[in-house]
Amino acid sequence: MAAVFPLYLLLPALCGAGLIETSPKASVTADGALGGRANRTLGKGLLRASDARTRALERKPEAPPIGPVFGDESVKEAFKVWLSSWRNLYVDPGSDNVPLLEDGDLPEAFSGVDPKVVLSTGGVAGGVVTEGMGYGIMIEGMMAAQGDGWARVLGLGLMRSWMGMVQGPVPDKPLGGSSDSDGSATRVDGENYGASVVTGPSGPAGVATWKFPRDLCAADSPWLPCHGSAADGDVDAVLGMIYLAGAHNYPDDFVDVVMRMVISFASADLGFPDMYRTLPDGKRVYVPKAGSQWGGLTPPDGPFKTTGPEWCYNPAYFAPGHYRAFRDFAKAHWRPHFDEYLPPHLGGKGERTTLKELVAAFDGAILAGYNILYYSSCESGTVSNWVGVEASCEDNALSCKGVPWEYTPYVGKHQGQCSQSATKWGAFGADATRSIWRIAMDHALYTEESEKVDIYWRSGWVNQDIYFNARVFLNRIVTQYRHYSECDGGVEGGCGCHYPGCIENETKAYWLNAAFATDKWPRTPGLTCPHVPHHGQAWWAGFMSYPTFTAFVAPYRDEVSISKNASQNLKPMTARENQLWMATFAHLCNFSGYSEEGGWEIAGKVCQKTYFHVSQEAISTMIMSGSLTGVPRASKLGVEDTVMKDSLIPPVAALAGTSTRGVGAA
Repeated sequence: MAAVFPLYLLLPALCGAGLIETSPKASVTADGALGGRANRTLGKGLLRASDARTRALERKPEAPPIGPVFGDESVKEAFKVWLSSWRNLYVDPGSDNVPLLEDGDLPEAFSGVDPKVVLSTGGVAGGVVTEGMGYGIMIEGMMAAQGDGWARVLGLGLMRSWMGMVQGPVPDKPLGGSSDSDGSATRVDGENYGASVVTGPSGPAGVATWKFPRDLCAADSPWLPCHGSAADGDVDAVLGMIYLAGAHNYPDDFVDVVMRMVISFASADLGFPDMYRTLPDGKRVYVPKAGSQWGGLTPPDGPFKTTGPEWCYNPAYFAPGHYRAFRDFAKAHWRPHFDEYLPPHLGGKGERTTLKELVAAFDGAILAGYNILYYSSCESGTVSNWVGVEASCEDNALSCKGVPWEYTPYVGKHQGQCSQSATKWGAFGADATRSIWRIAMDHALYTEESEKVDIYWRSGWVNQDIYFNARVFLNRIVTQYRHYSECDGGVEGGCGCHYPGCIENETKAYWLNAAFATDKWPRTPGLTCPHVPHHGQAWWAGFMSYPTFTAFVAPYRDEVSISKNASQNLKPMTARENQLWMATFAHLCNFSGYSEEGGWEIAGKVCQKTYFHVSQEAISTMIMSGSLTGVPRASKLGVEDTVMKDSLIPPVAALAGTSTRGVGAA
């Protein structure tokens, strides 16, 4: 697919060599070639964008936003199974895995609730990691808010363990996202910039060290235990806590804890209040960090020196729907005494910040995140695992004028690279694929707001010619499936098996793999571009494919050109076509053996049940099934008066009558 980008997206070396003189309207195709029918004169030539597909995607719609679209009963049934399989990873923590807190240290809702943790395996996981804990708290919080009684109990159990991880081993000195229990976690000017813990009357609240038991990191850093938070786990956990608070009708002590969680996330993982950049038009933007100790705009030197790769950013940690929920929760539930929880500005008299500034920080992070996503992704919807956001300040100051996406995906003008967590810079892999469901959540929860995104030139001024937002990004992935799949999932049985010896309508996975195939030659076109220069991991992994399926919750409203022959244009889709595509994905797996008699079998090529896979399978089908709703409103009834449903989707252990480590465990 030939996709057109502003010339500022060319490799810096191309322009630096003086090969092309440009104007702001000059263009280049996504694979690095000079675009379409553009004038290809080098030297003093001008490149003109004329790609019809890009015009379709970038023109601003006149109709009001429409969406989202959710799947039918087949998708809902798939979610039930994947949620049950995911819950098999919940175990009792034991005293050696995470610190345990007493009932008296917690809000009243936790009284008598047993702690739970998510047992993770594979990659840099292993033990108890905040990534998995965040997934669990988010899923259970959302289900609890819909009346799932099991989810209420499980969510509280996971949140209880999270608070123990925040506290750490020393009762009066919380660990949070710092390196040691020395009290620095509660200070904005501690070991790292940002307060990763905010203390209060109802237990410790904040972001947690990314892995427990902490000695599991000794093999990587001898004699240095695991330290620092991971922003991806933090952001999901805090969102789930907001939903859990709503499921309990927002009791004061619970709201107090969750508000402190929101503030600590903003400070430790976004850099609130003083780590930001000011664009030429005066807009203040915050860049999500990789965690409490590094990433984003964390300076390379000075008192708050990064502990990880410099100016490094993970687009999949960007969670705009979460930030909007944090913002709205703070606005709806703020109390005057919460002012004392806000971190002060550095310097001078340490002026106290305000709710208004906190709200603006979340909005600034949304603006920055969408712009970095634009410069980190291809027209196929692929996204880089890691990119650069260098925008240095003199003397390693925390804030100054600058444009974080000026050189993205590279780190600075010398085209540096960065990576972490065993995933490659500039490639679409296990980290990057999560960008898709995070953007799908923004579209689903904040449809109208997610349509309104300003994209800026690399120089820091608004580019009026580019239309890009949650729906446009998600539509790129839908286009990739519609163009390159070897079947049409938008018709009944279009990707099903209809020949003798196979299960009727069971989706043939290899027909869909053709849309994102990196395991065959030639590879599917469009998977790389100047923003994602390297090929990534295979679609066949559940953690790669399932997040892409969530793109179909966004309506496909534009006619899109995929060739010079207008008759081959991809037409707008009806809501039913979206649903049929999602049903196609739901039928990739055969769930008929998912019972005690069947040994809890899930059969199929893209139906793995281990931690990395099942987490994405559960989250993705949750989104596609419409099992997420807006943050619940406070009810006039107390929780004890609210009718709670029995568990809609019990863990396999409950179905089988065994422990959570028993029958059906992945």
